[in-house]
Amino acid sequence: MWPYKHEVSHTERFQSRKYKLKREDFPALPHFSDFEMPVFQNATDKTHQFIMYYYQWLHCAGNWGEEHSMCKKMRWFVEKTTPEWYMEKWEERRALGHFDYTLLYGLRPWKEFEPWYTPVKKNRKGAYEFWQDRNFEPLYTPDAVLWKEHAPILHDMFVKGKKPVEE
Repeated sequence: MWPYKHEVSHTERFQSRKYKLKREDFPALPHFSDFEMPVFQNATDKTHQFIMYYYQWLHCAGNWGEEHSMCKKMRWFVEKTTPEWYMEKWEERRALGHFDYTLLYGLRPWKEFEPWYTPVKKNRKGAYEFWQDRNFEPLYTPDAVLWKEHAPILHDMFVKGKKPVEE
């Protein structure tokens, strides 16, 4: 017995399917699955994931050069996914020469290393391509920086935690 008072028939239950939109009807949205690496789908150790991304960038820069579009894309990817603390630590190690065999000579960091970095996409844009195409014009006037003076009520609400007084 169902605990519901009103039973819903089979045809009523699945009526919403007739409103299902087809993939072709959706606008062309950017493809953001770049950050979901299938290799790390069940990973719990994020540190391993971050150092793998960093090694990918090192290998790309060692083979193609840091100014190559593919390596710029991988560096952007590393910077977006990795916390700053790890990046600072690895940059210090790079300055000391720990990664020279990969960065300077383009050698694999280990025997079974497979490169994952991909060229810049032309058709269906990923996160990097979408970010590069954006227009970074400021959407506010220079006076908006002085919001403490122009909107003291907002400053009281958000900074001081005061509740607004309604008249």
